[in-house]
Amino acid sequence: MAGVASKSWAKRLQVKQRAGEEDVWEQNAWLNRDNVPLPPSRRTWGYWSYVGFWVTTGVNVSGWSGGAALLGLGLTVGQAMAVTVAAQAIIVSVWILTGWVGAYWHVSFPMWSRSVWGIKAAYFPLINRIILSFTWTATQGWFGGQCLKVFLGSMFPSIYRMKNTLPESAFMTNADFMCFALFTVLTMPLLLIPPEHIRRPMVFVCFTSTVTAFTLFIWSLARGHGGGPLMKPEGLALLGVEPARGSQLGWAVVYGISTSLGSICAGILNQSDYTRFAIRPSAPFLTLALCQPVVGTLTNLIGIVCTSVAAQHYPDEGLLWTPYELLRVVQKHGGPGARAAVFFACGAFVLSQWGINVPGNLLAGGIDLTSLWPRYLNIRRGAYITLAISVAMCPWALLSGSNTFLSVMGGYAVFLAPITGTLVFDFFFVHQRKLKLTALYECNSSSIYYYWKGVNWRAVIAWACGVGPLFPGFLNNVAGTRVPEGIKKLYFLCWPLGFTVSGVVLVVLSKVFPVAGVGEVDELDVFGTKGEPETTRGTAKDEFVVNELQS
Repeated sequence: MAGVASKSWAKRLQVKQRAGEEDVWEQNAWLNRDNVPLPPSRRTWGYWSYVGFWVTTGVNVSGWSGGAALLGLGLTVGQAMAVTVAAQAIIVSVWILTGWVGAYWHVSFPMWSRSVWGIKAAYFPLINRIILSFTWTATQGWFGGQCLKVFLGSMFPSIYRMKNTLPESAFMTNADFMCFALFTVLTMPLLLIPPEHIRRPMVFVCFTSTVTAFTLFIWSLARGHGGGPLMKPEGLALLGVEPARGSQLGWAVVYGISTSLGSICAGILNQSDYTRFAIRPSAPFLTLALCQPVVGTLTNLIGIVCTSVAAQHYPDEGLLWTPYELLRVVQKHGGPGARAAVFFACGAFVLSQWGINVPGNLLAGGIDLTSLWPRYLNIRRGAYITLAISVAMCPWALLSGSNTFLSVMGGYAVFLAPITGTLVFDFFFVHQRKLKLTALYECNSSSIYYYWKGVNWRAVIAWACGVGPLFPGFLNNVAGTRVPEGIKKLYFLCWPLGFTVSGVVLVVLSKVFPVAGVGEVDELDVFGTKGEPETTRGTAKDEFVVNELQS
């Protein structure tokens, strides 16, 4: 009886197929409606949808404070902006490469990984991406809670005087935790919105966050009669760093570009999760090329200028690198008018944190978890699991200032850049931009992506070759392990070097040891990516599922 009951519960927990889907494909351990190639009915993101997405994932707390890291390398503001422009150009180029497979083949990052790493080995890049989804959901959620605290403080200043019963070792106050919990609870209903319908909220958040950022920028310039002390040659003294010169400057520029790439390496890796929702392939790429360089550069500049002017007017408050810290101080030293301004400005930043966390982290985590356990998880369930685990990670401790775990996550480009390299080089140079969609869901030797027992050993070796030269530098950065100076310099090239080495090694191995099925595509549109599913006999399910999808 117990066995029957457990099977009954297992059946109830399975993701339910919708009407008509069972005529096309049968849900199993490798496939459900959220990881199949998307049909036209679910590809709803147009040009304005992607404008909203690129802007909301750029204008937020992290984007605002990004300039601090570059100035900390000893770069002047002008040099930091040049580094940002160069990094954004590279980011756009690589995003187009990683988004191509989604825009043209309508598949997600986990499915793309199956075509390169093998049906079973694809779990490795998938789990790596999931770990970062948990981590960045946690940190962005904490930033959202801090924005919400200042937003509520503009209406109820007593929140700053709330009695704190937590010890100093908790790294937070009662008010901090209350606002983080409230932000998390308010996030939950947003996860009910399917990805194909979240485009309109993103456009709204894009508008509010952009207007707010530029308003603060203009206000700061007017109040400071310029950009403030950080804009001057001696401004780096405020950060306690010396200006970089000579070869040190050259390596600071290289490291600045590489760290800018590394900070967004998770987003680079899974761009196909978003481009697969495009109405037409040009929608994500044209808007990306126009928006991302402008948004990424201006948000950094606005953050630097606002921090600089605040240092001039509030010298006793320290450097206010986040918008919520700045707005808290503005209210502290202002009157009723300042409270009203803080209310609207911080309200916009609360929305911007939802704008980056829901589509950028929670839905990404949901998409990845869906492919980890398709029979029982869909995007919505995966997003809720991501949210729950992010809370359990205690972001207040992660951001305490001296956390090794966060240092590891910050250097995770060492592992993700080689994964990205294997995917891009395989798709463009080995498989010639072709995918056989049905083979992505066949876990047996009939699939051209089964390779050797579900593992493409070429990708594994290529990834190891990309990580190997960088790993000692990673240990030095995280744990202070002593390494030669040349190894440190290699680590400064972390993302581009790992990406290129792994990709080239994979192409060479694939030429020396050719893979089967290169250039093959399905003769029939089994999943209906161009309209109705096609088949030559019976149903599409007869043609595809019954004979092939047995693990």
